Amino acid sequence: MSFFHYKRISKEGKVDGGLIELPFDNPNSAMTYLERDGGTVLFAQPLSDWLGTILHYLVIFVEKPVSREELAEALNNLAVILKAGIPLLGGIKDTVAAHENPTLSKIGGQIVQRIESGSSFSDAAKGFTRIFPDTMLFLIRLGEESGSLDRTIKDAAEHEVRMDKIAKDMKGAMIYPIFMLVAIFGAMIFWIAFVVPPMIGMFAKMQVELPPLTVWLINTAEFLELHGGTMFLAFVSVIVLIVFSVRQFQPVRRMFHLILLKTPVIKLIMVTYNLAFITEYFSLMLRSGVDVMYSLKVLSEALSNEVYKEKMAEVRDHLIQGIPLKEAFERAEIFPGFVVRMIGVGEQSGTLSDQLEYIATEYRQKLAFLVANIGKVIEPIALGIGGGLFVLMAVALFSPLYTLIGSIGGGGSSGGPPPGGL
Repeated sequence: MSFFHYKRISKEGKVDGGLIELPFDNPNSAMTYLERDGGTVLFAQPLSDWLGTILHYLVIFVEKPVSREELAEALNNLAVILKAGIPLLGGIKDTVAAHENPTLSKIGGQIVQRIESGSSFSDAAKGFTRIFPDTMLFLIRLGEESGSLDRTIKDAAEHEVRMDKIAKDMKGAMIYPIFMLVAIFGAMIFWIAFVVPPMIGMFAKMQVELPPLTVWLINTAEFLELHGGTMFLAFVSVIVLIVFSVRQFQPVRRMFHLILLKTPVIKLIMVTYNLAFITEYFSLMLRSGVDVMYSLKVLSEALSNEVYKEKMAEVRDHLIQGIPLKEAFERAEIFPGFVVRMIGVGEQSGTLSDQLEYIATEYRQKLAFLVANIGKVIEPIALGIGGGLFVLMAVALFSPLYTLIGSIGGGGSSGGPPPGGL
């Protein structure tokens, strides 16, 4: 793909021009393409490589994201059109290139350009790996070679729907824990910022002797009042640094994923999500006729979790050494016994894809159950943490008041008139 600065005269005599990204490096090819509707191109000049690269990534940064659901819808419609006997080029124009999502529509138009220039559908889509994952590209190529493009595209669409459901369930399961943590710490900050300072002033006026817990709370409140802004900026900076490091550096990302896999509750969600993803992906590749070795290679590249990515690469290395698939998964030491046994059954009976699909269904249902019931798991923990913190604050704030009230009551009884006076 290259950017061209062009100007042309349309067949109606109007002059237009601008920048356009085309799947050519040669200006003559670009001019031929731009003249396909009968106009005359005055010039088509390619931009320099560095400027074209900057523009390419700038376009990707500002373009509207394409969801799995939108991609699955477009592919499913394309499969229906192809099954009805409509040519591929017309089908892509009517589905992908005509989609409501402007990014997907633009990419569909660029795929049409590449196919019109002689590329196959799989080669044309290969330039947009941010939209089309490797599994989908392989299924498209497999359909082209086998003459069953409509079936493989439909398989890819159904796979995207299931992956979208798994990803949404994963996000849904994480929302409640994050919300509870934010709510607890938000309430704590509110108390320290707005409740504690007036109490401090009252204690100072009454010159009450304060217990150690109250003194600690007052010191904490005063420290936050003085340095709260700096601490907040530092906290935000650390979060941004962590997010950047996790995205950019594989060792940091691996450490982060390893910590998540050892964190209570989050571990359950992460394991369920990754096992559902792995078995669903693996099953689809095998059903499509891909051999086990290549399936494991594509799968290890598709995984976002660095720990599971590493383990899938280990499984593939064990297979290269001649170790059976069941034992290879067992040696990875991260897969549950249930998964290993089902893989062994599938390996021995020749029904590996069916067994993997069964496992994927089980873990998809388990993930959906977690999403529906995560609140019941998190609520006792959140109540315990939040309740414990609030009890400590209440004791710290109100115990001096009880001491003060007690001393006032004692002073009043001892300073009254003696019995029988007057």
